[in-house]
Amino acid sequence: MAQLPGTLDGRRFLRALARFGWSVESQCGSHRKLAHPARSDKHVVAFHNVITRNSVRQVLRHIGLDEEDFLREY
Repeated sequence: MAQLPGTLDGRRFLRALARFGWSVESQCGSHRKLAHPARSDKHVVAFHNVITRNSVRQVLRHIGLDEEDFLREY
């Protein structure tokens, strides 16, 4: 099983999520609201140049995406 690195590049993280259908709906300061066309819920991510492993895990858990699936696209 591959493991998430300690930190991830923020822009690369958003590009990987875009491959799964997630897009940035809006932004307020450093927070970006992610939306998916097939789902009604939204998720807010504190966007920085570097995102920590725990923040990535929290986002993946909320949107229902497996870590291994994400790492294949990252």
